[in-house]
Amino acid sequence: MAKGPSKEELLRRITEAAAPAAASFGLELWGIELIGSGRPVARVFVDAPASAATLPAEENGDRLPPGVTVDQCAEISRMVGLALDVEELFSDAWTLEVSSPGLERPFFRPEQLPPYMGREVDALLWDPHPDFPGRRKFRGELTAVEDDAFTLRLSATDASAVAPGEAHARIRWDDVRRARLVHIFPDTSKPRPGKAPAPKSARTTAPVEGGGTKA
Repeated sequence: MAKGPSKEELLRRITEAAAPAAASFGLELWGIELIGSGRPVARVFVDAPASAATLPAEENGDRLPPGVTVDQCAEISRMVGLALDVEELFSDAWTLEVSSPGLERPFFRPEQLPPYMGREVDALLWDPHPDFPGRRKFRGELTAVEDDAFTLRLSATDASAVAPGEAHARIRWDDVRRARLVHIFPDTSKPRPGKAPAPKSARTTAPVEGGGTKA
């Protein structure tokens, strides 16, 4: 039985199909994920140019980033699917998904990190970090980016688990298995300015038959 293309070859050929398809809509190819083997899934992430894609999440809500629409994703999916079917990259059934990176975008290259300085990032390493024995998972504020590494100021829960002076973790990109942005949703439980919280009742109540309450 002929051996299929390697993962690296699949990524290269999907990139060759997806990048120009995204560019035809003024978008950029953010990255590609290949998942599974029985029925593989190719996830293609497209994004608006950096100036628009880094719009603060609270200004954009749950919508796709400016410049990326559902219709564009559908058309890019059609274009990429046709190109890959012609090449017969997959011998069996497979699934193609095209979307924006979303609020908690995955990172595929270190050069994607600088616009998110000061934001919280999750990182999972292939092997334990040499400075943190036994640890492969890190979460913290992105404080520095180099050509081949980045630094996280560990969050309170992480920092409490290490010795003083070790609240920063420098992570080599080659050691990263997966990295993503962490979206912090605004705290809606706080009262609005000028509006005092409703006073708690001094009375205690107990349920009574029929669904009412009794003091």
